[in-house]
Amino acid sequence: MPYRRRFALLTLLAWVAIGSALSAPASAQVAGPTLIPESMARRHGLTRMWATQVQVDPGRGRLTDLTIHEGLLLASTEQGFIQAIDSETGRTIWITKIGQRQLVNGPVGSSKSFVAACNGSNMYILDRADGKILMTRRLEGAPGAAPVLTDNWVYIPTIDGAVESYKLDFKNPHLRATTYRSESVIEESPLLAGKNVIWATHKGYVYCATEETLEAQFKFRTRGMITAGLSYRAPLIYAASADGYVYAIDEKTGVRRWQFSTGYPVRDTPVAIGDSVYAIPELSGMFALTADKGAERWFSRNVAQWVAASATRLYTVDEAGQLMVLDARSGAHIDTLPTQTLPIKVHNVQTDRIFLATSRGMIQCLREIEQVRPLNHTFAPLPGDPGLKSATTDQPAETPEGDTPAAPEKPDTDDPFAPAAPE
Repeated sequence: MPYRRRFALLTLLAWVAIGSALSAPASAQVAGPTLIPESMARRHGLTRMWATQVQVDPGRGRLTDLTIHEGLLLASTEQGFIQAIDSETGRTIWITKIGQRQLVNGPVGSSKSFVAACNGSNMYILDRADGKILMTRRLEGAPGAAPVLTDNWVYIPTIDGAVESYKLDFKNPHLRATTYRSESVIEESPLLAGKNVIWATHKGYVYCATEETLEAQFKFRTRGMITAGLSYRAPLIYAASADGYVYAIDEKTGVRRWQFSTGYPVRDTPVAIGDSVYAIPELSGMFALTADKGAERWFSRNVAQWVAASATRLYTVDEAGQLMVLDARSGAHIDTLPTQTLPIKVHNVQTDRIFLATSRGMIQCLREIEQVRPLNHTFAPLPGDPGLKSATTDQPAETPEGDTPAAPEKPDTDDPFAPAAPE
């Protein structure tokens, strides 16, 4: 059956399921419905904006990744489909099939103009507006996390610890890659910080390299493995480590501005929103810290995952998989919604919208009743100099041996981490 007809059939079946969920007795929904009834949502100060079904053959594939990029939800499935959905209306904008079904379809990255995804060791660049495939490229290594894009470059972290950079030149799609080889595994996507690219490794290093040439700028060392993603709000980079600390690092110098001990390994990405940084350590809860100094504002127990934030509330997931609502000012527990049957909860730091999904591809969006327009979180630079001037707290970036930053155009003697030549 052609995929358009199959998608139409799946959509029809999805809306039949929605109607059944809405008409089911309340007693059947309390344990955790796959679609939050509007009556339940309103009891918790929320409303369901929309629900939709991703193109997934229930017997042969699953939804593997769901991310938000500036108003666009991007869903990736085991069957190689990338589906772009308007985050405010739930309307499907386009669906594109990439690669081979038997190969792994990785997470998706996006810029304002392009979308990038990997199928096996092949990278695909799509037009963000219509999903048209603009470029296909065989990677030198195996991708380990989602691509990161500007409108001119795409960066792919690989499982052997390298970051591959490709120029988005559609007239010359086979230009040689620039590669920076760090020593250990990269588990999360790189991050763009100003004109630089930053990433972290299992050996506890935070790397910073220039956007165009991947020329090394600095390397900061923590005392534990880093498996969490990095966060950025100019002029600070936030990193969380298995040593139990959250670090704030100056984006230009690699100097540590502050550090905060949570007492347990931190394996979730620290979240920088407004003037706060939120950190979720293992076996603990969530800390709210001041973004400029790293001072503790409050601590809330039983938080396991970040979901979204409104002007006054924080939406998180507790250890049982329920949606837990916290007061943004105090961290007090306000409310809980049964969402155990919705295992995919989008990590959203861009807006206040709450996106929940099943592995079978049913997605729904919730918002606070009064918040008709999306609350877009701004990431203006922190006011003033957030650095702590004490010599006991400012730590320069370290330059340990063992890594080999490499750009094809530059000789090894340009490596800023190389040992000094003997006189």
